[in-house]
Amino acid sequence: MLDNPIFFRYNATKMLYPVLSIREWVNDMANALSRLLRKNSLINQLMQLEGNAKWCVLCEPFWAITNALYVAYAVEYRKAIIGLDNANLGTLLGTLVTIQLSSQFISSFLGGVITDKLGRRKTCYYFDLLSGALSVLLLACARNFWWFAVSMAFSGCWQINTNAWNGLLTEDCPPQKIPYAFSGITMVQLAATFLTPISIILVRTFDIIPALRGVYCFAFLSQAFKCTLLFLKSKETQQGKKRIEETKSVPLSRMLSGYGRVFKLIFTTPATRLLLILVITIGINNIIINTFFYDFATERLGLSTSSLGYIPMIRAAVCLLFMFTAQSKINEKSHRAVLSIGLVLYAVAFACPLLFQGASWLGAVLYIFFEAIANAFVIPRKESLLFLYVDKQERSRVYAMLHVIALAITSPFGTVMGAMSDISRLYPFLFAILVSLGCGALMFFSRTESENGKATSVK
Repeated sequence: MLDNPIFFRYNATKMLYPVLSIREWVNDMANALSRLLRKNSLINQLMQLEGNAKWCVLCEPFWAITNALYVAYAVEYRKAIIGLDNANLGTLLGTLVTIQLSSQFISSFLGGVITDKLGRRKTCYYFDLLSGALSVLLLACARNFWWFAVSMAFSGCWQINTNAWNGLLTEDCPPQKIPYAFSGITMVQLAATFLTPISIILVRTFDIIPALRGVYCFAFLSQAFKCTLLFLKSKETQQGKKRIEETKSVPLSRMLSGYGRVFKLIFTTPATRLLLILVITIGINNIIINTFFYDFATERLGLSTSSLGYIPMIRAAVCLLFMFTAQSKINEKSHRAVLSIGLVLYAVAFACPLLFQGASWLGAVLYIFFEAIANAFVIPRKESLLFLYVDKQERSRVYAMLHVIALAITSPFGTVMGAMSDISRLYPFLFAILVSLGCGALMFFSRTESENGKATSVK
């Protein structure tokens, strides 16, 4: 009977039945989860992404998670390695920031021509490895100040990678799906913030140096994997192929000389002028968000230093809740309306700490709430606008030059706001309120010229 092929097939099928049942159950659960997620408009749009946009979003967690793990302890790690006390910390940080900003400035200037010469896909791969994976590997092996200096120089090259990555994501993506792609990336970055307690546990268990060395090693592996996966799964964009062919026999020196025309294009085109103003405004606001609010929170709102670690998590929770409930509706509105409202919300956020001084968490929570919603309005739309309104033929160079100009203008504001803060802790916030309201008014009343020469609203 064992030789009977019918008997053998029957028993083989019977033996495989539990395995097939498990596989069917997993497929059923996956389909049920997919149907549940698609009920949310934002998730449904994200699940419809294809090609480069899909893989840019899917690869983002490999960077966002590792960044969330080490960013809170980066300064303490530098102090522990170099052995500096707080009196010398300002000099150290200032020097490292200067190195990074200088690298960013040069990278922004070269980013456009390198992206056109190598293509979006290769540029993204090479400079993501350099500015991401290799820079954190240097931090993991750091022994003195110079390790950090070289790491900062490498990390400043992210401007080149960002130029190429944005082109890779947007250029072959349907325009109506671009805001959803950037919303998904913002959502991933916010969700990663909730993994920060892992670093807290590691530092308490192993001390700052061994814990951060381990985190940086993990970051190197994760970010190197992210670069490689995106390179393998993505394809060069149509615009990228065209620019590679057009610049094949053009020397870099001649391509760089063309920046004069790009510079003129930015200041003579209404849409790119507005984009430049928006990027500068966001840069100034980020100085407040990342630096001066924390100082104000301890000195004027009465928060303890240890409680500051909860602020990014609260901000991320508000942003995520807002994105899941209202972001898809916002993405359907015009750029002008969304940006105007978002910039006004920034002004409201900066006003809250001033109105509730000494009220401890009340002023802080109101600030975090309005600032998080403002970010949800402005940041995804700003990224998509850069590629919807920048000239297609010169997109990578215009994008690079926009950031060169914005970086050159915003860099001194750290020192300017520091001087304001020395006079009064209120002045940087008042200045940011005026800048946000002014930019919001420009966005609301802005008009750009259409192809037929008539003025049309920015939408």
